[in-house]
Amino acid sequence: MKKDTLLAFAVDTPYMGCRNQLLGALDAINKNSKTALPAEKCLLLPSGAETVDDMRESLCYAHFGSYRSFQNEIFALLDARLPQLPAVPRVFITAYNLTESGAADKNADMLCRAVKEYYRRHNLGKIFTVVLISRLHNYKYVDLVNVPKHLLTFYSRIRLLQNKKLRQKTLITVGTVHKFTMAGVLARKAELDEKLKKTPREPVLKQQIAKLRNFTRKSKKVVVCLGGRVEGSEIVFNVNYAKSLFEKCVALVRHGYGVAIVNGPRTPNDVTDYLYEAALSAPDIIFQNCKNIAGSDAERKVWRIYSGRHEDEFAKLKKLGNIYPAVLGYGNTLAVHTSDTYSCCETVSAGIPTAISSEGIFIDKSVRADCLNMLQLMTPKYALRFEDFVSLACYMGIEPQHLHPAVLSDLPRVFAEAVRHRITETGRRQIK
Repeated sequence: MKKDTLLAFAVDTPYMGCRNQLLGALDAINKNSKTALPAEKCLLLPSGAETVDDMRESLCYAHFGSYRSFQNEIFALLDARLPQLPAVPRVFITAYNLTESGAADKNADMLCRAVKEYYRRHNLGKIFTVVLISRLHNYKYVDLVNVPKHLLTFYSRIRLLQNKKLRQKTLITVGTVHKFTMAGVLARKAELDEKLKKTPREPVLKQQIAKLRNFTRKSKKVVVCLGGRVEGSEIVFNVNYAKSLFEKCVALVRHGYGVAIVNGPRTPNDVTDYLYEAALSAPDIIFQNCKNIAGSDAERKVWRIYSGRHEDEFAKLKKLGNIYPAVLGYGNTLAVHTSDTYSCCETVSAGIPTAISSEGIFIDKSVRADCLNMLQLMTPKYALRFEDFVSLACYMGIEPQHLHPAVLSDLPRVFAEAVRHRITETGRRQIK
């Protein structure tokens, strides 16, 4: 393998939010490298996994009985996968997983430690380690920590002021690194347009395509992207919230809007069932399942995988694929995200009018203040609260095209420039 190019890599993860962060960061760093390798090729799958769908959880230190056993697993992974890359990577990236309550910082630090030790043992040169979307921690084996403002507490701000060394290796951003681009949206829209030209025989798929065609013809549109629950009780995302959200969508339909609703891996199955069934009797509201569908009894016990009353229908509708973000590519469209996710950063940075839905979701501030901080950070400068938009749309005739929110900076580019700058500065200090 070559050693003279700035190539980045990461260990793959089944968690969509973390994976999107990694893909965006990898693509931004590798874009100007001599290899220009696609980001997906730089996500190394753990042994035993042929695709990311084979993974049920991330490979992390907390799941091992000792550091030595964890190190052995990482070394075996790198022995098997690293030679597949065209050059020796100079940057290793991992994502801070907030759902790993109490262990996220240790997991990230020990992963970076194992990678550094592998490079040292195999004489591969220096490796620059990065943690994305992290709370402020004094990592020992991490060279750059990306801390978004919504994860900064009052005490962490004081720590940054007092600790120059910590401040030098911390990148503060507004919003999160992601892989979302308007070019990607338009490419997915073109793919969906091709699918909508076909008339399938299956009644369920035929009806969904008819509703999607109707959606694309609407002069104003709303796309609702759902988050959902977590492992603990700090976020409550239930059917009562789903009913309230659907009522708001119905109100918009009465004022000429087309509505598309998509779920995510964290959306509860009962919420998924309710919204799908409610949308069936609403000609101008589409619900498209985007969760993986259970294929065995074992998978039906995994809450991130859909198992419910509509497995057969969703299996047929899967031929349409994940219609998000394709449906955002049509004109005069508002993107709506629920307040438990960071997904609003994606559409805001792409210049797509965005709103955040929060009324009816319970978020325990003592555990997940980050979600509430993000809501305050994004609204009203970058995004509206969805409840406010519904009122403006229904009583004042405001449409998405009338909104002119501020646009976030290109965070992947900012991140990549920061990495290159820190590597250059580190090299200069070593020469001195």
